[in-house]
Amino acid sequence: MLKRLFKSNNEKVVFYLLFVIFILTEIIDISLDYKLGNSLLHSLLQLFLFLFLFVFTYKIFLRYSKKKMNRLIPEELMDILKIIKNSEQKGILVNQRKMRETLKITKPTLKKRVDILMELQYLFFEERGNHRYFRITPLGHLLFN
Repeated sequence: MLKRLFKSNNEKVVFYLLFVIFILTEIIDISLDYKLGNSLLHSLLQLFLFLFLFVFTYKIFLRYSKKKMNRLIPEELMDILKIIKNSEQKGILVNQRKMRETLKITKPTLKKRVDILMELQYLFFEERGNHRYFRITPLGHLLFN
């Protein structure tokens, strides 16, 4: 059931899951306070619960935000990033001419799309001599993880 909730794109499901986790940790904390009082063990268990909740919440948020980000980026922009990523994995650098030929689009259209990706900081140019090649930024790589 948790896997299904993790894969959900519904904001309400993610919110309720985080709320339930918070309530459970509070219940555990109250019961520890009742059983252990103010002791070092109680403080360590509280710290562990806090770290667990933080890491779990962070992972849920990260998965959800990536799915949401991918839905916000138009497919034609994602195509550019996918081509560059696949080429980088093969060790090949892509320039504007090669990108236009692959996508079968005009130079002005490519420039508009590339400008958007550069403004979003997903893409940058690497200059080697007189040539400029597309490269994906670390933020752009996060879209694929």
